[in-house]
Parts: sequence; structure tokens; C-alpha cells
Amino acid sequence: MLRQLDQALWAAEDTLKLSGIHFPVRSPVVRLGDGGLVLFSPLPGVEQVAGEIRALGEVRAIVAPNLMHHLGLAPAARLFPGARLYGPRGLGEKCPGVTFTGVLDGSPDPLWSAEIDQVAVGGVPRLDEVVFFHRPSRTLFLWDLCFHITQSGHFPTRLFMRLNGAYGRFGPSRLARSMMRDRAAVGAAVRQMLAWAPERIVVAHGDVIERGGQAALESAFERVL
Repeated sequence: MLRQLDQALWAAEDTLKLSGIHFPVRSPVVRLGDGGLVLFSPLPGVEQVAGEIRALGEVRAIVAPNLMHHLGLAPAARLFPGARLYGPRGLGEKCPGVTFTGVLDGSPDPLWSAEIDQVAVGGVPRLDEVVFFHRPSRTLFLWDLCFHITQSGHFPTRLFMRLNGAYGRFGPSRLARSMMRDRAAVGAAVRQMLAWAPERIVVAHGDVIERGGQAALESAFERVL
């Protein structure tokens, strides 16, 4: 089911079972001022919510925000054949059956630039993540740069996330920190996010931060800043 987070913002939520770990996953859907939709990081089981998404409007763009979030791209492309597909450079090698319309970088596409800002997080080449900020709702979208898993009924998941330094807290995991090759570049991207002054933070994995997003982000990246 879709969960409404704001006037023009929804999220599809599911659990991804991968290598014995149960990851909560989230796919935001933004309705633009002209009624078109931008679908971010479609879930592998996107067909389960396709009808609800269609009821909101026409999907104009499907966005894979980093090199890891591509499992739902092919099914989403089949379900919404009129949508344009975007992803970071190099993702095409992982998705040979998907044709991309555009490459994500630090500049928002004209399709959504009137309402959504973005910044490419440099210095983490294995992720090549692009984060987005929905100005009308002051919502920041993060993917694998930060987790916010505060509870889980699955013991192996709790254990893994504790060992990864990403259980019960908001911020980058140990794995994400280990992938940072240029902390100055990461810090520059975080400073741009802070300049947006986000109130809400929607993460792909874990709980939504509804209030105080700017302070939470600053605290999470204190070492980098």
C-alpha cells in the first residue's frame, strides 16, 4: 500500500529479504504541479502498488538514485512504459535490458527542477548516489548514504545492523563510511543538503524523520563536516 506523507508525497513500503537479512525498503512518489509523477527507487515488487500509483496520475519519470537501487527498474519500466528512466552513469552495465533516458548528476532535470533539487554525493564511487530535496514539503530523500532502522522483529537483521553500526540511530553505516574515498566531497554534498534546511527526511531503509531533519543530518555527519 501507498502511505501519504504530505500533500503531494507518498511512499510505497515493503521488506526486502536479501542474504538472510530483512531490509525495510521505501519508494517515494512525488506528484508535480502539472499532475505528473516521479517514481523514485521503485520496489522490486512495484506491481503490487502499480494500481495505486496510476490512481495518483501519470508516471513521467522513474529514477534509480544510486548504483544499488535498480532491482525494481525493469518491472517499473514495463508497468509504466511512457515514463522516462534516469540513473547514475554506469548503472546500464547492471541493467542491460533497461534503456535509460538520462544520466543523473548534480543538476535537476527540467522535468522536475521547478520543485525538486538534487545533489550528487561525490567521493563514494561504489554508490554514486544522488539525493533529492522536494521543496514544497521540505523533504530530503536519502538512499544508502544513511539508514534509520530503529526496530526489527528479525534477530539476524538486528544483529547485522548493530554490527554495521546502523541500528537504533540515523546516519551512515560502517559499510557506507568504509566506501567514502573523498570525505571532503561527501562533506560538500552534505553542506548543500543542510543549506536546503530539510524538515523531513525520507530514507530508503528505516523510519521517516518527520521533524528536525536539518539537525539530524548535521549530527549524523559531524565527523565529515
